[in-house]
Amino acid sequence: MKVLQWDHRLGQRLMKNAPEFQNLISNLNNIPIPICEGFKRPPFDVKQAMLNTMIEYSFNKHGWKSEPYIDTSQNRKSSQKGDFTINTECGLRILVEVEFGYSASAFRDLYKFNLAYSKNTYDCAVFIVPMRELQRRIDVTPTYEKMIEYLTEARDSINLPLVLVGLGFDGKEIDLMTIVDDVDFWKTYRKSDFKEILNEFPQFRFAEL
Repeated sequence: MKVLQWDHRLGQRLMKNAPEFQNLISNLNNIPIPICEGFKRPPFDVKQAMLNTMIEYSFNKHGWKSEPYIDTSQNRKSSQKGDFTINTECGLRILVEVEFGYSASAFRDLYKFNLAYSKNTYDCAVFIVPMRELQRRIDVTPTYEKMIEYLTEARDSINLPLVLVGLGFDGKEIDLMTIVDDVDFWKTYRKSDFKEILNEFPQFRFAEL
């Protein structure tokens, strides 16, 4: 995928020399966007759930842990969880949120970042969202461009240093119909189905290459 970055409160300065962060960006670059014309009404041909599974597989393969608690203390008072985390060799505690959902979900992510800051459980964060060109083919979701506006306006309210990452098309998309030529096969929405598909078809296991 095409990957853009935008800095909030010196998040890039904190993370730019961390190999784990550079690896995350490289992994996103290597993921092809899965498209399937006809599984949904036009122009929504990006299989978002499959993309989420591919991102999770790639991150887990390179040491990122899924669904970490925001409050990591033993006597935690919040059950909020993030999407991924890693403790870098240089000691940074990085929290990652990937958002392809509704705008309300994006604002919950911003709340999690502030919770992490107030609890002092993470040092910085990565917030991954689609660019407008990708959002138009996913349906309802916040965009990279819009989140830059929100974060700029709320700079004094969102205290955790973070890097906003925008994802878009790079011309290397993967047409799911070339793998299984049956649009009904790709209409599933169960996460377990996508994990089975990923394990069955090596085309999706790019993280091993």
